[in-house]
Amino acid sequence: MMKRILISIALCALSWGAWAVDMQAHMGSREAQETYSQYLGKQAAYYTDTYAPEALRALSGDDLFGALNTLMGNTCRIAETRYSYDNLRNQYKYVDKDLNTNAYIIGYYDGSSINGSWDSGKTWNREHTWPQSKGADKSLPMGYDMQSVRPASTAVNSERGNTPYGESSNYYDPNVISINNALYVQTNLGSYRGDAARVILYDYIVYGQAGGHKNSLYNGNAQLLSKLGKSGVFESIPVLLKWHMNDPVSLTEMVRNDGAANYQGNRNPFIDYPELAIQMLKNASGVTTYSVTTTGATLWPAYTLTLKAGFIAYLGTPDNRPTEVTITGATGKYDPETGRLTITNVTGAVTITAVGTEALEQTEAEQKAIKTIYNGQVIIIRNGKAYTTLGATLGDLR
Repeated sequence: MMKRILISIALCALSWGAWAVDMQAHMGSREAQETYSQYLGKQAAYYTDTYAPEALRALSGDDLFGALNTLMGNTCRIAETRYSYDNLRNQYKYVDKDLNTNAYIIGYYDGSSINGSWDSGKTWNREHTWPQSKGADKSLPMGYDMQSVRPASTAVNSERGNTPYGESSNYYDPNVISINNALYVQTNLGSYRGDAARVILYDYIVYGQAGGHKNSLYNGNAQLLSKLGKSGVFESIPVLLKWHMNDPVSLTEMVRNDGAANYQGNRNPFIDYPELAIQMLKNASGVTTYSVTTTGATLWPAYTLTLKAGFIAYLGTPDNRPTEVTITGATGKYDPETGRLTITNVTGAVTITAVGTEALEQTEAEQKAIKTIYNGQVIIIRNGKAYTTLGATLGDLR
């Protein structure tokens, strides 16, 4: 018998604000799927031909660095005279926009929602993830790169100074900053560890040099391997990769990656394809990698290697996830509701075997209903309930 959607008439009175987006929502969540779909389209349009994802994944080490370095050099417009440090402050409202509140931006480190109007730094200012004193001087392109220089609460920003990132004493760890945003729900709660690691990796491949590869944006102070330790920008490569893999890319990062690319032309490939980071640095000192194989489900990011520290990834798609997962070679925890897979305590080659799916059970009429517009939003039917594209429950199915 055909199911039908029961939606209360009262729902029509709800405003757009009622459909709040979890700003830390990941690819594995159903929340904000429309935004995520737009992101995928822009991502696909950027990585083509010799820079297609399958071509990049076939590279490693200096060869991968060289490909990414060339791509950045060919697509980044920041060397043009119209770009500057001052221009950033008026662009964050488009790049770091809060999807829930017009004219507000999301602050770095604490995820706070801040009025995007510039007030001369009283409320928020510009944080150099790679500090000015260590190579990202604001008079140089690296010092006004939208992908790297982020808006942050002035109070939160001052706590970091130019201290390198890390977990040991005398290093700065974003985990000490509480997430100051009610829309960061516990299921998807991350930190800014991964965000910071991905920006440092980005600066290295855009402005650094490896294996003789460098582009016209080269900055001799952007050499990652020579900027490790307490006088550098990161504690170590193993810690950098650990942060990158244990704090997955969020919807917030995806949205700003699109915005930054609109502004200056280039993207951060470690947001788009997180697996490339470990592929590029797998032979660095102190890094121990193990192989990963999957059966029965797609793994995102498409990790083929992992570290002792493990990783967080997602299995399947938002509407087609495995119901059970077995893991060997590591400790694993799987949440079938979100598809979130957490791998820790890696002891050897990791195998991930997924069985069953939570596929949609729909009649032809219900499949058409997915494309129905309700109050400006697409309705998604899943597991006996109807949702908007922003994750709000509309009503039970009967």
